[in-house]
Amino acid sequence: TPLRVRSLVGAMPLIAVEVLEESTFAGLQGFKKRLNWFLSNRQDLAAQIACMHPKETERGVRRLLAIPSRERLERVLGYLLDETEFLSANGIRSVSRVHRDLPYQLEVEGTVHRVDYDPGESRSGLFGGNSNWRGPVWFPLNYLLLEALERFHHFYGSDLKVECPVGSGRMLDLSGVARELGTRLAGIFLADR
Repeated sequence: TPLRVRSLVGAMPLIAVEVLEESTFAGLQGFKKRLNWFLSNRQDLAAQIACMHPKETERGVRRLLAIPSRERLERVLGYLLDETEFLSANGIRSVSRVHRDLPYQLEVEGTVHRVDYDPGESRSGLFGGNSNWRGPVWFPLNYLLLEALERFHHFYGSDLKVECPVGSGRMLDLSGVARELGTRLAGIFLADR
């Protein structure tokens, strides 16, 4: 049964990203052989990911090794950077704010199970009280997302800009998005009123 919960789990593939310089890649003959086999023999899978896409730079060829294609990256960021979904004043929420008004419900053998958006302490003792998976910002995963955005920026540069936050009209490259996320995360530790 597919669970249609909007959670940070769906963004985890963004973390699997690395940018390889041609000089580094040239020395990895076994890796290069297996990668070329994958690209030739599993085109059904290779078409869905950003797998070793080359980009010419002033220092030579740079290659992106990532799970999401550029189009999927932009689509996921459209949700993550939306304040009505995942983006909060203090980072990326673990569960979409959409579930505050529309909790996900699943009935199993007559029992209804719910996924609510609970940004603080849980209303249920199930799972041991508070849980970062129910809506609050989970700092370690936010940090991994921030680092991934910087890697994507290292490859795409200013060629890739997204609206941040969604609906603001402000277009940022992924380095700018990473800085915005870092500022929001730092806000957790800064004194407010």
